[in-house]
Amino acid sequence: MKRYFGLFPPKRCKVCKDHKATRDCKKLNKKICFHCCNEIRIKMECPLTCKYAIKEKTDDTKLSIKNYSESIKEQQELLNLHLNKWLYAENPQFDNKTPLEYAKDEKGKERIAKFLNRKEKNLKFSLNYNFLREKLGIEKNKDIPESHEDVAAKFLDLLVDYDYETTIPLLANKDVYEDEKFRKNYIKRNLNTKAVKAIKEYDLLKSALNEHEDEAIVEFEINGKYELSIVLAKINKEWLVAKKVFGESGTVLAENEARQRILNYFTNNKLRKGYKDIKKNLKVYVDSPDLHYYMGMYHSTQGNLEKARQYFFNAMELDPNFVEAKYNYAFLFHSQGKMDKARKLYEEILEKREDDIKTLNNLAVIYEQQGDIKDAEVLLKKALKIDPDYELSKRNLDRISKKLNNNEQNAASENSPQSNK
Repeated sequence: MKRYFGLFPPKRCKVCKDHKATRDCKKLNKKICFHCCNEIRIKMECPLTCKYAIKEKTDDTKLSIKNYSESIKEQQELLNLHLNKWLYAENPQFDNKTPLEYAKDEKGKERIAKFLNRKEKNLKFSLNYNFLREKLGIEKNKDIPESHEDVAAKFLDLLVDYDYETTIPLLANKDVYEDEKFRKNYIKRNLNTKAVKAIKEYDLLKSALNEHEDEAIVEFEINGKYELSIVLAKINKEWLVAKKVFGESGTVLAENEARQRILNYFTNNKLRKGYKDIKKNLKVYVDSPDLHYYMGMYHSTQGNLEKARQYFFNAMELDPNFVEAKYNYAFLFHSQGKMDKARKLYEEILEKREDDIKTLNNLAVIYEQQGDIKDAEVLLKKALKIDPDYELSKRNLDRISKKLNNNEQNAASENSPQSNK
């Protein structure tokens, strides 16, 4: 990775200077990266008080080691260093020959291949012995499942190439993008996000799984300058990308706190403070439907209707079940007199949430304006059944009921018999 020469360079490893320092080395008394940590601990030179140290003397004839690592990549790299020693150790499993000697003929290769296949089943996650297979001239195992780290790295490779379209099958909400409007918006949104567009290179730092092992966070260093965390979810045994967060893995958990703070600003009518907070946090939580929604609300209060509409649509793209975002998106069309668009959106909301009283009320108003007065009455009565004190629906129903009564009286007058005088 290229080194960063700026005013505030990130802390680099004091040994290689190439990677970000992620831990304190008790042997060197320096901050180092996991790559250099691996080189030290494989030699069994670490104090046993260090949590990264290999916990017991390794047997070079065994395939396993006991240690703590912060990612699959880190553990695989350390395992490969150990396996490199395994290749040169005389092994009773192979007639006291080294694996390299034993694999000089096809029969030896076949036996070692079976041995590795059997042992590999006991490995956790996506660790493998392909390093050995390559060294011994044995065909690699191609049936290794993709780990959360593999998927996150593949996703970043596509971002580096600006190939946002091809990232869609890797997304947890990929089905959303069968809708062409959402698909185009996803691509446009990424192109307009400077931090996403600026990704040129990355270096994996660490990863973590939740206790159920169905959610993961993979943390990277981007361009040798800042961190990016990829949040993934395991869906139908497949790891998929849920969102991007520009910050360390711990930043992911702070999103709820930011949302609550912004909501408090809005509730207390501190709109300008709320706007500044949203703007700052949208640079971090670029895929947050809530923050896009709040930005839409802010622009709506300022009369910036086109900007508001775009942010509401972003929130809908990121979470198609976000009813409030869709309602406000529809309301902007309604307020501008674009009734057909508003009507369609309101009707879509009621398909998913039939008890949303604001939508029932607003759709009733459109029905009334378009001459569907009886349908409007049905919606308003439904709204008042849900909330008998909803004042808007009370007033609208009173007005519509008078219209219906007048229409009935007029119809009765027109149909009444007339005398022949």
